[in-house]
Amino acid sequence: MKTQLFIASALIIAGTVQAQNQPVTVSVPDDLKALVQQANTNYPVLKQQQQQIQAGEVRVDIARTSMRPNVNFNGNYTYITPVPQFAIPLNGQEVIAKLAPNNSINTNISVGQTIYDFGRTDAAIRQAADNVQVLRRGYELTQQTLGYQVAAAYYGVGFLRQGIIVQDSVIKTASANVRLLVSRLQNGDALQYDVLTQEVRLKVAANRKIELQNQLERQLATLTFLTGDSKPNTAQASQQFQLGAQSAQVQLFDLDGQFQVATTGNKDIQLAQDRVKAAETDILVFNRAGQPSINFSGNAGYKNGYPLNVDQLRANMAAGVNIVAPIYSGKRYKLQNQAAQLNLNASRFAVETANAQLRQNIAQLNADIRSNQARLTNLETQVLQSRKALEIANARLRNGVITNVELQSAETGVEEAELGRLNFQYQLLLNQLDLKRLLGEPLF
Repeated sequence: MKTQLFIASALIIAGTVQAQNQPVTVSVPDDLKALVQQANTNYPVLKQQQQQIQAGEVRVDIARTSMRPNVNFNGNYTYITPVPQFAIPLNGQEVIAKLAPNNSINTNISVGQTIYDFGRTDAAIRQAADNVQVLRRGYELTQQTLGYQVAAAYYGVGFLRQGIIVQDSVIKTASANVRLLVSRLQNGDALQYDVLTQEVRLKVAANRKIELQNQLERQLATLTFLTGDSKPNTAQASQQFQLGAQSAQVQLFDLDGQFQVATTGNKDIQLAQDRVKAAETDILVFNRAGQPSINFSGNAGYKNGYPLNVDQLRANMAAGVNIVAPIYSGKRYKLQNQAAQLNLNASRFAVETANAQLRQNIAQLNADIRSNQARLTNLETQVLQSRKALEIANARLRNGVITNVELQSAETGVEEAELGRLNFQYQLLLNQLDLKRLLGEPLF
């Protein structure tokens, strides 16, 4: 018997852990998918980051050109007067011999090529590539955040529409009660105070509906900003908030057993890790900045100024190898390396901070989910009870055996229970979306 109990307990625990480790599931309607795609296409910040990524890729290509040859055409003309000259007796005559031409001409094609720079170019290429990776990760983070912002606004539209439906029901009931009390006032069965109180109740309900409509318009404006669509399609937004439907249970995340999985997928941590890698490359770049370089240079062309006929253009060519080895730079490279090391340490602390924040956020979400789930369960029972209480109150009102205060209490109970349930359904859905975002899971 003990063995059977042990096996059953183990199966229950295994099933619980498996459920906790499964991805967070949120139903994503087709119109929400279309809105997210529109946002990815039209959102200006994403376009800006795409341009920055392309610029970073160009910088990688620029860094590669350091090991490629440079070919230049060079031309120089200089008029000189006077020029050094002397007379030479030749065949009984004096001939003027110039040591330099009046019209100095020098044209050539020069070639420069780095032969070896002890890894400086490779480090620069790696640095540029790491910077591109940081930009790409930032783009992914913005894209993910944008998708969840669209989803939150989309489901906010559904929540507010269902709230307006609830408020319409309250207005309908209050209007009917006003008519009934007016009739009873005429028959002498009610007081003017009862009618006025119920009319105030009707106006309050109408004002609440106006507020909900205002919030709905603001959510639609947010969707327009995020997607670029002046009339975003939100036809299916209310499906998550069906009145009277039981809400599904939401599994908490196993923070102790599966936190490593969360750190692997979290975009903020990935971005911090990419910055650590870029900081390590910066140290490599500064370490190699003081290394020598070996370069080839050569040129071929035409110039004048050669004795004995200084005005004659003649072909000329030169080639050589240059070695540049820095000896002293005023501690520049050492200080640059020191600054890079400090930046690396800061980047590593940023990873630790991102990990701690992720743990804190998931723990808070677990608490919110647990709390919202419990309150939602209580409110679903409260809705049923308040509706039954309102039915009884209306029946007693028709029979004239209820006070106006009792009727208002019953009506208020239904409104608060319905709106409260909708609110916690919305909050619970936002908790699920936030958890998916933290885990790095795609929206759909």
